[in-house]
Amino acid sequence: MINTFDIYQNPSLYDDQYWWKRDDIEFYKKIIPSNSKVLELGSGTGRLGVPLLRNDVEYFGLELSKEFCNYTRSKLLNKEHQKQIIHGDMTSFKIDHKFDYIFVAFNTFLHLLTNDKAAQCFQCVKSHLSDNGIFILDIVHPHPSFLFKSNNKPELVMDFKDSTNDDIVEIYEYCEYNHETEICDIIWEYRYQKHVDSSKQFKYQMRMYYPDTINRLLIDNGFYIDEVYGDYDMNRFKEHSQLQIYKAI
Repeated sequence: MINTFDIYQNPSLYDDQYWWKRDDIEFYKKIIPSNSKVLELGSGTGRLGVPLLRNDVEYFGLELSKEFCNYTRSKLLNKEHQKQIIHGDMTSFKIDHKFDYIFVAFNTFLHLLTNDKAAQCFQCVKSHLSDNGIFILDIVHPHPSFLFKSNNKPELVMDFKDSTNDDIVEIYEYCEYNHETEICDIIWEYRYQKHVDSSKQFKYQMRMYYPDTINRLLIDNGFYIDEVYGDYDMNRFKEHSQLQIYKAI
């Protein structure tokens, strides 16, 4: 029987797995000016935090995984920057700062499975934004090809090299979508080519938020939606867009 594990307790493997995810870095550097005070919710392993700090942004990161927090701090030489990586929950945080920008990147928001949790997050964001502060939310635009996958037919979604043993790992995905709850039950199977005994599974859930739901939730929680982009080039959101990126105030 294949072992199960939690990727959010394995930051080094997470970094290996997402070595390719760089397409949003210039977007955030462009939309967030230097010298801004910024909070990222679900800051992960510092994938965006490190380049933003290099761009002279006063960056804070809030992350639920203690392992990810410690791993990110180990990347930062400045002790003040290390202190600004905060362990916490994006639905219930209290930080003694107001921010010019708060953002949630790369589908992290989809771990909030209910409208109530989403609203709690938005309320926390609203209370931590400075006057004229901006909230940026970056999530996938649900597509039928994803939502109607068969759970019995695994699909290869990515491959990468595990830096601990230099083995190539293929991730196969099993996905089942519940149309009533709009929640995907997902299994990622990590298949090692050489170290077969290292193969393992990660099970998780993600909520698929449709544009009408996000629009309503943002407005109901006191936001004005200034822009909705469909990609990192800041083209306007359209029906066929793969992403929905909200800029709200």
